[in-house]
Amino acid sequence: MTQNPTPSTQHPTPTDARTIVIELSTMRSGSTLLKALLSAAPDISSLPEVNFTKFQSPDALQKIHALCSERIIILKRPAWFNDASRYPKLPAVPDTRHLILTRDVHTNVASLRKMVFRKLEPYLPRGPIDRWLANYWSKSYDSLLARFPDDGQKNIWVRYEDLVANPIHWTEKLFAFLGSEHTEGVDSYPPPQDYDWKWGTDDGGDKIKSLKVQPNPIPQSSLDILDRVRDIPRVATTRQALGY
Repeated sequence: MTQNPTPSTQHPTPTDARTIVIELSTMRSGSTLLKALLSAAPDISSLPEVNFTKFQSPDALQKIHALCSERIIILKRPAWFNDASRYPKLPAVPDTRHLILTRDVHTNVASLRKMVFRKLEPYLPRGPIDRWLANYWSKSYDSLLARFPDDGQKNIWVRYEDLVANPIHWTEKLFAFLGSEHTEGVDSYPPPQDYDWKWGTDDGGDKIKSLKVQPNPIPQSSLDILDRVRDIPRVATTRQALGY
């Protein structure tokens, strides 16, 4: 479930100088890592996962500004299973920027299996569950591809695999896109402020708590998932569109 963070008590940056960024992805795509890396910049927020779809009232902008004092506010909420094909419902505020994170289907499905089924995961059938999760993956990214072209101005796309392989290059590029005063790329990040990373909201694993980008080799079990789902027509089309 998504937590609603406690509004900041610090004096906020003036409204007309602030930028609202919506981070979009599937679940278990590395979105917590990306948000954490960007929070290394002093002018970028460090917030827990925020269900930005709820900001639909006339005072939505004021409510978002109240979440933190940083000039650049990043709101992260991945696609859920029940809204993948129509994801995302954006907050009712003007001039948002969109940061879209992708992760290839097989490693994403492997992580989703562990998230959904926990200790039962090794004992569950492979084919049907992998196809179900791969279909969620395709629906989510097909929706994002249709709505958010990678124009480098309002929308920018980054692949999780590229981010992990070269975090300094990609965070430098993302800081520039967001208009941050911090211009140097990073491969480490501070711990969260005023909250903890927890399983089920952000990511509570050991890798994220190391405060540094960690190598993420692909195990054979994930490559086996790729063999099972890569020829599903919709999956194949989405992978091609994403450059995989």
